[in-house]
Amino acid sequence: MKNLITCQQLNEQLDDPALIIFDAGMLRPGVLGTYKVDKVLPGAQRFDIKTELADTTSAIPNTLCSSEQFTQVMQKAGVNDDSFIVVYEQDDLFSAARAWWMLKAMGFDNVKVLSGGLKKWLKCGYSTQSAYRIPTNKGNFVANLAPGYFIEQQQVLHSIDDTSTLMLDARAYKRFTGEDPEPRKGMRSGHIPNSCSLAFTDLLNEGEPKPIDELKAKFNEVAGDTQQLQFSCGSGITACVLALLAVECGYSNLSVYDGSWSEWGASDSLPIATGSIKLL
Repeated sequence: MKNLITCQQLNEQLDDPALIIFDAGMLRPGVLGTYKVDKVLPGAQRFDIKTELADTTSAIPNTLCSSEQFTQVMQKAGVNDDSFIVVYEQDDLFSAARAWWMLKAMGFDNVKVLSGGLKKWLKCGYSTQSAYRIPTNKGNFVANLAPGYFIEQQQVLHSIDDTSTLMLDARAYKRFTGEDPEPRKGMRSGHIPNSCSLAFTDLLNEGEPKPIDELKAKFNEVAGDTQQLQFSCGSGITACVLALLAVECGYSNLSVYDGSWSEWGASDSLPIATGSIKLL
């Protein structure tokens, strides 16, 4: 898969001066506390999706920061136009894909996700360190947000009855149908009308993406040859897992609904549906 890198491949490239490694892990919804780790990959820095690289003025969690803020953080991390970035997380694929999508959206293309994350790295017996690297040189990368990568509420609302567009929901199936309550307080249960369920966990095997043939079969089952795919989840994080794997399956014209259910489910003015929806 062209947007993922194996632990062996990364270990062989640790001496590359252009390499920058980011830990993009985060706490799961409903888990209280602060994200802490005692082991990180060699030379890794923190990619803080929730605060440092989020719009903290928004009432919606994890929404994308401005290009200016993104530029400032990436330059401080030493990111240059010719850098090679690898993003990872501690356990199964969850938030690293969000970091990958953010970087792509901001105009940085040479980025890959570490398949299996730190858990697989440790299983392979590769070295770690106890603290993040503190960069010493300022980078020259300047972020430029490309249109379409992230979409807002009104764009989703206008697409509901567009037969050329399909929203895929990465949450667990019973959250999609409304059978299970949302982990965030104040959220209605259900899904965006005319969307389809594609739980991101159904695309993984022991935390890593399933073989490409299985992924293509699953996407074809729910999306077929739909021209435009949109992705949502609880707060715009695991929707990016769907985006990552859709790219691997050859889909284009992809967008992530940044507010996702944290925004949609909290607004009584937006339509919702419950129960299942017939697949294509």
